[in-house]
Amino acid sequence: MDRKWIFIALTAILTLNLLSLSSAGAANVEAEEAAVVLSGLNIISGYSDGLYHLEDSLTRAQFCKLAVLAEGHGDQAAGSAYRSLFSDVSGSNWAAAYINLAHEEGLMTGKGDGTFGPDESVTLDQAATVCLRLLGYSQEDIGPFWPEDYLVKARKVGLLEGVSAQAGQELDRGQAVRLLYNLLRLPDVQGKTFALGLGSSWIEDAVLLGNDAEAADGRAHTAWIYANGALSWYEQNAPIDEALVCRRGTLLLDKTGKVMGFLPDDSVCKTVTAREVTASAVTDVEGNSYSLSASLPVILEGEKTAYSSVWYDLEGRELTFYYAGSGGITLVTASDATRYEGTLLTGYYENAQPNAADPSSVTLLGRTFAVADHARGLAGLSVGEKITVCLNGAGEILQAWAAGEKRTTVIAVLDSAGQGSFTHVSGLSLSAQISNGDRARELEGCLVRINSSGMGKASVSALSESVGQKLDVKSRTLGSIPLADHVKIYDQVGSAPVVEVALEDILTDTVAADRIAYVGTNEKGEADLLLLKNVTGDGYTYGLYRPSTASSGQKGSADYSEWNTIAVESSAGISAYCASIQTVRDTFGGLAVTSGGKVAGFQTLTKATGVSRSDFDGEDYVVLDGIRVPISDRVQVYNGDNGTWIDLSTAKGYDETLTVYYSGTLGGNAKVRVVVAGE
Repeated sequence: MDRKWIFIALTAILTLNLLSLSSAGAANVEAEEAAVVLSGLNIISGYSDGLYHLEDSLTRAQFCKLAVLAEGHGDQAAGSAYRSLFSDVSGSNWAAAYINLAHEEGLMTGKGDGTFGPDESVTLDQAATVCLRLLGYSQEDIGPFWPEDYLVKARKVGLLEGVSAQAGQELDRGQAVRLLYNLLRLPDVQGKTFALGLGSSWIEDAVLLGNDAEAADGRAHTAWIYANGALSWYEQNAPIDEALVCRRGTLLLDKTGKVMGFLPDDSVCKTVTAREVTASAVTDVEGNSYSLSASLPVILEGEKTAYSSVWYDLEGRELTFYYAGSGGITLVTASDATRYEGTLLTGYYENAQPNAADPSSVTLLGRTFAVADHARGLAGLSVGEKITVCLNGAGEILQAWAAGEKRTTVIAVLDSAGQGSFTHVSGLSLSAQISNGDRARELEGCLVRINSSGMGKASVSALSESVGQKLDVKSRTLGSIPLADHVKIYDQVGSAPVVEVALEDILTDTVAADRIAYVGTNEKGEADLLLLKNVTGDGYTYGLYRPSTASSGQKGSADYSEWNTIAVESSAGISAYCASIQTVRDTFGGLAVTSGGKVAGFQTLTKATGVSRSDFDGEDYVVLDGIRVPISDRVQVYNGDNGTWIDLSTAKGYDETLTVYYSGTLGGNAKVRVVVAGE
């Protein structure tokens, strides 16, 4: 075949391959985090303003320096300075040492006319070629055609994961950072992970628990890790970025045994707040349950122990679960008890042990609270009166007042009107006999005010308050009111049960005042509680719409009636049937239902077919029409061939291309809700 046609064919194949990468491809890391890792290894540095400016352009000279530093040869560059190997790079040029060394090591060549082009923008072709050479690949390993064979090889080995630039395009700093981050994690031609060559020794499968910490023996400025079943501390040359704390990965050490960097791996961890804890399981504040074995290692208050020894002390704490590749939990770390810090409750003083004069515990709103050492104000209060208490982080009573001196609005999710059970916004389980039962049943699953009306008794009322201020998500303000650091945010579709969401779940820059149902403030005047009106779309149950019918009376009799119903099938089963609203049947969407079985709302989804599994950025994002769209934490994944619900990893292994259903608008508030294999 004529060489011209070979070239055209290769170029067409290459273009298709690169287009399939679209924006983020299969990258498992954001450019910002990649920059943090590279900065920790002294490969890149930020500007004087502390930012990396990842959108800025990158020259060939600058990339030479990055390549030399990534190779670990920065200390050798001085020996190549003050020489002029290229007519356009004088010996006094700041980059001469790096350009000369990169050329001498065969990483980067000149332009063939005696010049180097130091100020020209580096292209994907050039940068990928340098990285392949750093990995030890030669032309014999790659092929004769440049850049076509080199880019095909780069994609095959994983260098281009998350790199959106296409053949011949210039790289910005963010794209270069992704490329070099991939380089660090890949095996070279000898099978050794490239980053390990930067250190004299290393510790793999290490969980970074603390940075710039004080060691158990009093040493300062250490990295605290858990690895090989034990806790260890290693002195640091420089602090590791806090963004990498609580990640699992490889700790790199220099020849003196000091930490020189940390390279996170792809293992999964999840942080939750424990609402209920038993000897075999933890239930978080969102109702998710996690089974834990008695022997599971737990890091609590700086010590390693077994779950069986400390489970009773974990309620209210933030727990981080670390998962193995097989999906099982291998480690739990527990924060200091800060969950209930500053929580105020007003209710009737129901009981005291051993007595009200010097109580060690107090019962309020159906819950017994331990009294903290040196607690104030309780000695002057009597059982039977209405009081207000303030809790410390562990949920102990720190201070108390008569209700006439201090009162607060108690807000909680009404779990059951019949049982009178609540989950306070802090995560505390409370209870009371509810006096307005009929109204309360309509509010099950909603945020309510608990109005204590007597010993063990209360009425409930819905939250409804005019806000009049829009929420600025980026600046974390509601009008002129700042958001508290640990603001609690709930979202609600109509009168359906609320769902707790995070600020980052709000995918718009602002939320209009009429989409905010309630704002609560703390004693600092900060907004610490928000109730939104269907802002995130997370209040629906997503899955497959299942049409059906319901009836009453005897069929054929005069009192017989029949009506259409709709339900949503998901991995959790089939939702309650409810009166149907005209909607598309036997497709995927969302359904929100009140506690009384009424439809609060439907959510239609947009279908995107032929989505390559390489378009998925781990389990966090997927690229649709060149736009990175977040994947819901509660994404539902369906196998259309056998009608089963599976996980995303299984779906990507099952099919080359998948079908994605998303809510919202691409480029705006889109979020992936359902992924289907075998459709």
